[in-house]
Amino acid sequence: MKVEQILASLTPESLRRIILELSAKQAPDDPGVMIPAIVEALAQGEELGQGAESWEAYLKLKEAIRKTVEQIPGMRYVEVDE
Repeated sequence: MKVEQILASLTPESLRRIILELSAKQAPDDPGVMIPAIVEALAQGEELGQGAESWEAYLKLKEAIRKTVEQIPGMRYVEVDE
């Protein structure tokens, strides 16, 4: 799936669903879902490109996730060192 397709389909509702699904698979004491897991779920296992192309796509998705999480009541984006 191309990054443009992912970005076009990303909504607060779809992102909330993905985050909750990923969170349900984590240990109960793990309060957050990491960006790489969200990106992988959004890409549905497909490659985002090679080398610099992949990194650029990842950064675009990371920013879109950050902005979209801000629109989800009860959720917040927390920047951590990955």
